[in-house]
Amino acid sequence: MQQELPSSLICVAPGCTNPRWQDHNGDYNQFCNKRCRNANLHLQNATVAGAVATSESAEAGETVASGYSAFTNDPAAAFVAENVQLDPHSNACIICKTAPYNTAHRSLFCGVACAQRSMEMAPGIIKIPQSHPIFTDISNQFQTTWRYTNVPFKPAKHIYFILISAASEAAYVAYRTKVEQEGNFLKRGRTEGNQSRRFYGATRQCMLGDPGNTELCSSQTCDLCKIIRTSFDLQFQRGQTSSGPSGYGLYTSATSSKSDSYTTNKTPSPLKAMLMTKVVVGRGYKMTQDDTTRM
Repeated sequence: MQQELPSSLICVAPGCTNPRWQDHNGDYNQFCNKRCRNANLHLQNATVAGAVATSESAEAGETVASGYSAFTNDPAAAFVAENVQLDPHSNACIICKTAPYNTAHRSLFCGVACAQRSMEMAPGIIKIPQSHPIFTDISNQFQTTWRYTNVPFKPAKHIYFILISAASEAAYVAYRTKVEQEGNFLKRGRTEGNQSRRFYGATRQCMLGDPGNTELCSSQTCDLCKIIRTSFDLQFQRGQTSSGPSGYGLYTSATSSKSDSYTTNKTPSPLKAMLMTKVVVGRGYKMTQDDTTRM
């Protein structure tokens, strides 16, 4: 007799009983296949989202996305600081804050209605409870990828879900599908579009993410709020005094400590803000030295 799958390994699409798709790293997708995923975009988790242009200045083993770069506004923003009191655990849906979230599917929402409501509330951020598996997943990756030995590790204290519109999510999924069709990464045992999780260090002008501060500011010098509101845009990199080690581009890293070094506060705060994003890497290129002709 076939062993019954635990509910946590079953596709989250309503009515589907197929096992969730597993990539070559052993990580499980929410859905069993692309058909279920594309029919249920509103159910996609907030684990992370976003994109990358290239790596920084070539740490050994880092991968550079030179073939493709695509950006979306669906990351969870991880705020790190020392000596910050932790919030009480909660198992309530992050939207209605009354019904419990779907624990079987690790969703932040209690159901489809609240998932759709989150897209109508965009742009903005909502705190993820420390008891949620997504909080644990993100904070663990932040810790395990902290490689600097000369800078003390600072654990993630607060993690937020970034609200995006249905149109933004659909645009990202469409681009990822296009990259997959051109690169056939799934057939090579990789994720669709060679999607990866990466960190991005940004300048924060306001206090977004500090306890009690969840409203986006309107400052044109607050990169954090601008990215959350309108997503990444390469045109804002033009005219910069420094084009970066690989030319003009949007830089993210698989190393949390690397991105932390690019994170700055314009207003004094014990917290630092960092974005964790999904990245459609496409065809990667490994670099061992600076090369501004790549972008």
